[in-house]
Amino acid sequence: MKHWFIAVAAVLAAGTVFAQRNAKKSAEGSGLINIIDITDVKNEGDYSMMPPLVSQDLKTKIQHRDSWRKESNLRGWHYFEVAYAVGDVYTDDAGKKMPVLALPEVTITYALLYDMTKSQLASRTYGIMKKAKSPAVGWDDPNVRYALLIKEITYVNITPNREHYAAVCVPPAFAVTYGLPICYSVRISVNGEPQGPIVTKAAPGAKVDGKPLAPLLVKDGEPTAWWETIRNLSDAVDTRDGVLRDRSLTPFSLAGDEYYDPVKVL
Repeated sequence: MKHWFIAVAAVLAAGTVFAQRNAKKSAEGSGLINIIDITDVKNEGDYSMMPPLVSQDLKTKIQHRDSWRKESNLRGWHYFEVAYAVGDVYTDDAGKKMPVLALPEVTITYALLYDMTKSQLASRTYGIMKKAKSPAVGWDDPNVRYALLIKEITYVNITPNREHYAAVCVPPAFAVTYGLPICYSVRISVNGEPQGPIVTKAAPGAKVDGKPLAPLLVKDGEPTAWWETIRNLSDAVDTRDGVLRDRSLTPFSLAGDEYYDPVKVL
């Protein structure tokens, strides 16, 4: 119980500090929703996190082997968060101010780009495929080495005048094969209308096939939905579906669930 409590406390503290450090930004901007901050991707410490501990007895009963523990690349889940604020007054296109009671639904689009060359084991896998110059089981094109993850999640009962939190997670096994993230973006929409600009964090000097990623992230001075056009930059980018999942579908749901927005159940 003691170990589980420590893990829960650590997750709660991380989420609270993450949002509060930039809470003053919540009043900025003119949109109905303003993003306060998102997880960075400069260092593994920004997004890697161990889940709350499970019972040691359970591991013993299943008789897990420890071979995976020896992999230096397997350090836990990748945890990507967004903190945003909802105003209590909204100004429509006609300039009329309207009070905000609650937003029935808010949709968040998460986009992540992984690079296989950014971890030792994933880079070795890519090297083997490149040398083979042929497809393999689970790998149709040996030239592909960037994985694009996109996920839209709808949250419900979003109340105004306070910070909100949402997060998606990437399972540990994915990073072993597909490397590390070099770009993370968030876009928030209400009734299909984007609220405020897209917010992006990218690794310094991030490139795709030797081409700088930065020009794709901003166009005419405005953040872009780069995940919709990145295939124009390189055929080495492949979309991987079914990887990203809301934190409520991971072990992190055991800690601090009251701080996060509820997901719409279809």
